[in-house]
Amino acid sequence: MLAAIMPNADQNMNDTPVVTETLLRWSQWQDLSEWLEPLLLNPGNSSGFVADINRCSHNLVELVEADPDLAIFHIVHACPEKMARYGILHSMHTGMLVTLVGKRKDWVHSRIDSAVKAALTMNLSITALQITLAQQVEPPTSDQRQAIAAHPLATWHMLRQLGVTDEDWLIAVAQHHEQPDGKGYPQGLTEVNQTADALRTCDVFGAKLSPRVSRSGMLSTRAAAEIFRQRSAGYFGATIIRELGLYPPGCLVELNTGEQGIVVRRTRDPMSPEIVVLTNELGERRETPIKTATGKAHGRSVIGAAENDAVGTYFDAAKVLALV
Repeated sequence: MLAAIMPNADQNMNDTPVVTETLLRWSQWQDLSEWLEPLLLNPGNSSGFVADINRCSHNLVELVEADPDLAIFHIVHACPEKMARYGILHSMHTGMLVTLVGKRKDWVHSRIDSAVKAALTMNLSITALQITLAQQVEPPTSDQRQAIAAHPLATWHMLRQLGVTDEDWLIAVAQHHEQPDGKGYPQGLTEVNQTADALRTCDVFGAKLSPRVSRSGMLSTRAAAEIFRQRSAGYFGATIIRELGLYPPGCLVELNTGEQGIVVRRTRDPMSPEIVVLTNELGERRETPIKTATGKAHGRSVIGAAENDAVGTYFDAAKVLALV
């Protein structure tokens, strides 16, 4: 995994990111997603599915705890593989969000662990279908809609057959699309497990940030507004917004100077994140990105989210994170 980061003899050293602790963690996130992929696409091929998911959950929580900002960057940052690997990355991102929510709510470790395992496996019966739908322009077919409607309980059955006995894990999966107002599915419950409610909110929030062929991913503030319009999601929706902040790592921002950049770290002041500047004052791609603090004292202030999504493609994640 690190081979992609290390310089080749033919490369200009100035064009090659230095291997930093942040980049090492970034490669660990990639390793985790690649390990998850066969587990989620072909769970029956694993000789020790429960043990493998346990280990993935443990690694995910450790990585979030080690660098929450990098985890948020992974969730928010737009990249081409988000559509091609949607079913895997969305489950992983939901697990990251559930970890952040659980930490902020002071959940005990065992509860966070069960919630993360539920997040990773909540769509086990439709992982491949999710990837198809992310790249499908036309609306879902009737068969696809039926599979979506059935997936919470279908996945619950699959997990039991694969050897899962953790009832907190199983209940969260079975109820992760139920809503306290009874408008959820597949059972229309009015009493919903709280961990399942948190999982649903993280699932919805992460999905709104993810792009599809038919639309771009929403800006985090827009996704937040969508969640708050859902009465039953207010409790955990508010927690997610407080945790991520107004300008979460990974989002593109515009500065008072005319420059545009990408947020890499939150600070005590939600209006003044640390960023990597990607363009000059004319909005043109910089020759080399630079990291900077923002705020009046630093001469650069964030005035809002960048409107040009293409800015995020000017430099790959490794080039940006090498500066963090």
